[in-house]
Amino acid sequence: MRGLLLLVLATMVAGCSVAPATDDGGIEHVTVTGLEDVRFSSAHIRQGVWSPGEFEREARGGIFFVDPPVAGRTVVLFIHGINGSPRDFRFLIEHLDRSRFQACVFFYASGSSLAQIGRELAEDIGELHRRHDIESLVLVGHSIGGLIARDLVLHRSSHPDVDIPLLITMSAPWGGVPSAGVGIRFSPVVIDSWRDIASGSGYLSSLFVDADGSTRDLPVSTRHYLLFSYRKSWSSFGLSGDAVTSVASQLFRTAQQQAYRVYGFDVSHSEILRNGGVVNVLDEALRSLSSQNTKAAL
Repeated sequence: MRGLLLLVLATMVAGCSVAPATDDGGIEHVTVTGLEDVRFSSAHIRQGVWSPGEFEREARGGIFFVDPPVAGRTVVLFIHGINGSPRDFRFLIEHLDRSRFQACVFFYASGSSLAQIGRELAEDIGELHRRHDIESLVLVGHSIGGLIARDLVLHRSSHPDVDIPLLITMSAPWGGVPSAGVGIRFSPVVIDSWRDIASGSGYLSSLFVDADGSTRDLPVSTRHYLLFSYRKSWSSFGLSGDAVTSVASQLFRTAQQQAYRVYGFDVSHSEILRNGGVVNVLDEALRSLSSQNTKAAL
């Protein structure tokens, strides 16, 4: 079987370097750094997959400004997928109008449970608000980064001072990844995020269904742009997909129904991050946000 499992099983663990301390002696989780920062190295990515506890103890993760923050710019926060890093968004960030929008990236241990990652992200967004007076931001998530982003939007109480008017997801496995279930059954080492993305997991269910069985809707104040990819590799068999995630999973019915816009791209799971059409959709979504703000001010 192919999929996310094969991507992570191809790697091993390594790492070094520590995040800066704050004036009060704690660890700062909101800093400024370029995409070439050593924190985003392949060694640290592997550490985050296979040794997330060590990754957290050495404080590798957090929210990072790609450029020094400037007041008045709309913050766009990019969230990578499993076995990924902020560098995955290089193309999209290069095509972002950085005179109007502030690019930020979230780096995390993608082997951790997704609920835990969501809690860490909420804490970092709280720090973003306290340190830089950020009251609104746009979320852009790739693969499981999209799941984490939706989870954050649903838990409004975890970031009460920061609004999220736009949620843009790419190639997110809303319906799960069957190969993750295979990994849980047969791999000698099982990482927590596999449990969450396995088809039928409690985590995936919680993104769309409340404990009482009712549907969980996105807030009316958040517009979801759902982007999916559908180019199979030459050696792929079975369900239509993007060589990692099936189209059926990406187009999970409830996710489609709640989306403001749905766009498909004839690219692979990773190629969607380097596609001009995606740049156009991102620009369209951000322009619509600017239009909303202008109307609200009138």
